Amino acid sequence: MNLKDLENPGVWYRPAPFWSWNDKLCEEELLRQIDEMHEKGYGGFFMHSRVGLVTEYLSEEWMRLVRSCAEHARKLGMLAWLYDEDKWPSGFAGGIVPLEKPEYRHKYLILLKKDRLEPEDEILKKIERDGEEFYVVKRVMKLGDPWFNGTCYVDLLSRETTEAFLRSTHERYKKSCGDLFRVSIPGIFTDEPTYLRVHHPKEPTLPWTERFPEEFLRRKGYDIRDHLEELFFNTKDYMKVRYDFFDVATELFIENFTIPYAKWCEENGISMTGHYMAEDTLRGQVEWIGAAMPHYEYMQIPGIDKLARHLEQVVTIKQVSSAAEQLGKKWVLCETFGTTGQHVSFLHRKWIADWQAVLGVTYINPHLSLYSMRGERKRDYPPNLFYQQPWWKNERFLSDYFARLNHIVTQGKREVKVLMIHPISSAWCVYSKFDDEIDKLNELFDTITKELVANKIDFHFGDEMILSKHGRVKEAKLRVGEYEYEVVVLPPLLNLKSSTVELLNSLAENGGKVFVLKDFRYGRFFPERVEGKKGRIEFLKKARVFETLEDLIEELKPFFSVDVLDTKTKENAKAVIAQKRVLEDGSYLLFLANTDIDREVHCHLELKEKRKHTYAIDLFDFKLVELKENEFVMFPASSVCIWVTDEEVPAEDEKVVSTGVLLEKEFDFETALNDFEVKMNSFNVLPVDRVEYFEAGGRVFRNEFVSKIWYEFYRLPDGTPFRVEYSFEIRKKPQKLFLVVECAENLDRITVNGREVRYERKSCIFNEEQNFLDVNFGKMEITDLVREGKNTVVLEGRKENNITGPGCHTRVKDPENHRPTEVETIYLVGDFSLVNVDETRYVIDAPKVPDHRDITRDGYPFYVGSFTLKKIFECKKDPGKRYFLKLNGVEAASVEVILNGKFLGVLFWRPFMIDITDALRNGKNELQLVLTNTLFNLIEANHKADVLEETFRRPKSFIDFEHHTDRYILLPFGLENVAVLSSSSR
Repeated sequence: MNLKDLENPGVWYRPAPFWSWNDKLCEEELLRQIDEMHEKGYGGFFMHSRVGLVTEYLSEEWMRLVRSCAEHARKLGMLAWLYDEDKWPSGFAGGIVPLEKPEYRHKYLILLKKDRLEPEDEILKKIERDGEEFYVVKRVMKLGDPWFNGTCYVDLLSRETTEAFLRSTHERYKKSCGDLFRVSIPGIFTDEPTYLRVHHPKEPTLPWTERFPEEFLRRKGYDIRDHLEELFFNTKDYMKVRYDFFDVATELFIENFTIPYAKWCEENGISMTGHYMAEDTLRGQVEWIGAAMPHYEYMQIPGIDKLARHLEQVVTIKQVSSAAEQLGKKWVLCETFGTTGQHVSFLHRKWIADWQAVLGVTYINPHLSLYSMRGERKRDYPPNLFYQQPWWKNERFLSDYFARLNHIVTQGKREVKVLMIHPISSAWCVYSKFDDEIDKLNELFDTITKELVANKIDFHFGDEMILSKHGRVKEAKLRVGEYEYEVVVLPPLLNLKSSTVELLNSLAENGGKVFVLKDFRYGRFFPERVEGKKGRIEFLKKARVFETLEDLIEELKPFFSVDVLDTKTKENAKAVIAQKRVLEDGSYLLFLANTDIDREVHCHLELKEKRKHTYAIDLFDFKLVELKENEFVMFPASSVCIWVTDEEVPAEDEKVVSTGVLLEKEFDFETALNDFEVKMNSFNVLPVDRVEYFEAGGRVFRNEFVSKIWYEFYRLPDGTPFRVEYSFEIRKKPQKLFLVVECAENLDRITVNGREVRYERKSCIFNEEQNFLDVNFGKMEITDLVREGKNTVVLEGRKENNITGPGCHTRVKDPENHRPTEVETIYLVGDFSLVNVDETRYVIDAPKVPDHRDITRDGYPFYVGSFTLKKIFECKKDPGKRYFLKLNGVEAASVEVILNGKFLGVLFWRPFMIDITDALRNGKNELQLVLTNTLFNLIEANHKADVLEETFRRPKSFIDFEHHTDRYILLPFGLENVAVLSSSSR
């Protein structure tokens, strides 16, 4: 393995974020933002139309800007990815496709009672059950949906619809910048296409298209219209009918959307990437897309969506990585980090990325980097991972790590000997809105998947559609694409395709291992059906049947050559998950990740395939450390890359691997550093989010939170006059004070204590002289306009805004002359501290030096930025020892460590420990620590009482008045103390 390649991996290994194009776009600012991404180590970006877009989607101006960004990417050696829709889900081309022909509009079946029928409904069948009348009707989605720009979704079971979509979007991009295909434009992202958009909790819906009956008849030999009752009610041979229905629907979706889309991309030299709707659960797949895995066969770069601040979607990732690895696809994209909240830290992102990497993700697509944070945009499924964040200055450190991580997990070939049959066809059989059979099946499937991963038994899923084309028996093994499996596992399920049964019959006849796990929880699911009908399954006679999951796991352990034991419990360390990759020279890599973000694991590594040397590779500084005893401590959310080889290479004698792994068990205490000199590196800030609000001839709100006003304001007709009053109190007047107002240049009048102040926007490019945090946050000095006591800011203007609701906008008719206004929190920025009156009210006071243990509680509750701790200390340096700093009580997104003027690195993970041996002097030393936080305390759903427990942040989180509190929910920011430690041997 060439370790030099780890130092600076190329652009394909580097993160490429969703770049939210969400305002009136300025070319100079776009190019500046690309430079920001390039400087911070990003390999590319996805140009993504998003909530708040003012520049017309797919217009000549849009295309000009896309081309300009792609050309700039080419100059910088970056990848400029296209995105195929105005918001999502993909297919409607911002409204062009459904308006082109009525035949392209979305169609579905729905089960209704008579009083729910509409005049346009086409009744296909009347059903009488238990004295009630039900109607199966075909319905066409109506125009007028605000999410679809006043149009509707489309019929992706129709080839003609897909061709119209490709004409409307892809061909336009080809015309505008096709010469940059294969150059700086590598592909296009499709986002959440679906065969069924309309869902009601009590009125079941199913996918439909005009040609469905004839296609069904051709493929299945009977008329589905004669069996519509079985689709909704458990009657007659309903499992057979449902199996056939979803089998056909899935095939039509693949044949009429995925294949022509992927073929267009292949013919034009770019890659189809992205992800489908609702990949996570069996119910989600059946309801929205039929099945996830079969689509991945055709996507050049298959992908998924990983949302929320947890590690639950193991099935989701294993589905896409299984298909990709079987079919020889190097890149597996994951749209990730979305909805984790503004407080998502470097540690959170590393935690998620490490977990994804073990499971098979190789291309990181962070969600979301906002062009602008004004108005509703700041609430667009946070976090915002971009220049507005105070930690952005250190982003290069993390993006370099991600690049090395992706490089590692694309080396050699993953070792997998176990294949698990995916139970999606069983899900088709039992799917119903009226019972939870499919959810029970999903629960079993999810449990088995997670338990195998936790027990270090690596496996692939076998999708039955993929197996039917790529599966064959080779002696006593089952080969699927590039992999041969020594054992096939059937989780609890009840149905198989006939092609799967034939494969497994042949495997069993040739002496292959087939393991069948009984339904260990409900006793309902066991293979007894073939394509929905009860039938003979010969291989079961030779299969090994397991009563418990524990017994199955024990039997599968020989099929993976790594064990990680928790030395505290002497049992499997379930929180530590592993991937093994075999290299061409016979050596192999292990990547281990501790998925527990709260607890360290004391590990003992057992290798069944030994080599002469075992090295730990540090993916932050790419040093090698030889493991002598195979014992180490993995701190919360830590990871370690291990190279097992016969090759001898120069290695360090480090005690700490900087990805959070401790190789030394004990350290000697040298000294403690407690009282630091504190220097604030930015002005303090006070948000004012209570207002008096007046509409011309309309509603009045008094002493109300702005969150109660947003959607009243958005509903006003453009041009409606409004007036907003904000009040704040000053105990000691600051020497410098600035007022920050969003879209300040478009207001009619701004006054502070009755005196007018003007904001002149000199450029559409962000700069700190005119902006605070964001390109649309205008900054004005008001030092001479304020006084001690009560102060009032009044904003007067006319409503002009394209937001229509949470996370939703409408098209702007005249983007060139659009002058948006907002009613949002205003910010006071200056050299002051804040006095906490009662957790709901803060008063501006004289600046102070805060307690470094938590500046949030000592005058800086809303501060965004960094502060520096400085300490002079003495140390008697022993040349036979190594020395370390151990930071304690860290509450920060990142900590930069500088000793005696030498930058040593950035820490953001436990144990917050760093080797200082080379920078440490005998005698006097000067230590500087720069702590940086996130936007959370200033720009988040801080009045939502359970905001810290919520793992899925969305626009509606900010208006969750059921959980509203007048208090500000804030995070601590600081550091308790520092210990200097030593180790007796170098």
